[in-house]
Amino acid sequence: MSQRSTGSIPPLAAAVPAEWLAGMQPGLKNRILAPDQAISAEAMLDVVDRLPAFSSYVAQASGWLGATRAAVGRLGEDCPQRTEVRLLAAIARMAFAARETSPGLAASEAALTGAGEAGDLELQVAILAQRIPFMAHNAPVPTSRDVRMLDGLLAQLPPSLTPTHRDGDVALARIAWAGATGDQTRLRQELANFGRLRLPEDDRLAFCAFATTLALAQLHLRAGQRAQAATALIHAANLADAHEAVSELANVQACIAALAAQAGDFHAAVAHARSAVATPGACRHVHPDPWLGLPIDICQARTAGQAVQQLAESVLRAQDVGDATGFQIAATAMAAFYLADQRAMEALDGLNEAAEVAKGLSDPQIAPAIRQVAESLLRHLGILKA
Repeated sequence: MSQRSTGSIPPLAAAVPAEWLAGMQPGLKNRILAPDQAISAEAMLDVVDRLPAFSSYVAQASGWLGATRAAVGRLGEDCPQRTEVRLLAAIARMAFAARETSPGLAASEAALTGAGEAGDLELQVAILAQRIPFMAHNAPVPTSRDVRMLDGLLAQLPPSLTPTHRDGDVALARIAWAGATGDQTRLRQELANFGRLRLPEDDRLAFCAFATTLALAQLHLRAGQRAQAATALIHAANLADAHEAVSELANVQACIAALAAQAGDFHAAVAHARSAVATPGACRHVHPDPWLGLPIDICQARTAGQAVQQLAESVLRAQDVGDATGFQIAATAMAAFYLADQRAMEALDGLNEAAEVAKGLSDPQIAPAIRQVAESLLRHLGILKA
């Protein structure tokens, strides 16, 4: 006889702290507290699915996922396969948000296999769409396979009859892939397509706004439109700050610091650099921010000096992959953090060395642009007369 049929399963209410339920819609709250563990588990997964993919929501999601695991454990063999797959997909989504890439991939692969075995096209689409942005820059070959699979599955699904965040996730996946492949024309097109979507208004929409704003900033950066890029980055920083997403905010602040240095405003560059490391992020593994579209991630840095070290790795990575824009941003951001660490001469040396290396990049404008930043810094320090 199964566990469920014995009637010995205790109600789930005791496993969920009362503060988690405060302000929750009555219908959802009742489902979470239902004595039927299958209903409770599905309701808790609905809660997790509604959380935006900011790193700041990972701890909250982990609590709900722990409660969901407990419900699934109580169900034992009676647990519906779709619930198990949804649990794996939710674990993967939050692992990616926390920059835990390897666990995220493992859970995502298991979820995708389970959804495939169940013939659940909708769930397969959701799993692929949620992981593509977090793989695009570091794993282009498997991501290309995922993109093709996603397109094939979407061709088999009817169009959505009501506004859903599945459409938003698919659009964000396509935006991230276009940015990762350097297809700027397609990136513009995908951003325009996203702008035509009508999505439910909740916190997930804030993450969508953050992601698309950064994609727009990437377009401006790669087009050399510094003022427009700065405006987009500031807007993204405000969104991240509003959701206490300090890991994401640190990377955006690093880019703003780079743009300030490029404009010769070294006071602003230092201010943004210091803000970037004022509140260290919770991410344990460095993983270049997928939405920024650049090989930069300083979310582990707790001091300006540590940020310099991480940006030095970003400079090398950008050089290795031939990303001229990423190289310029990383090199000029590194100068800002050197200054924030009161190492002005090292900032100059770093800029001069970067200018020499940039001569070998595909974009001939990068080397003289970095050289100009070095000259502006000399004037700022009073070493070179205007």
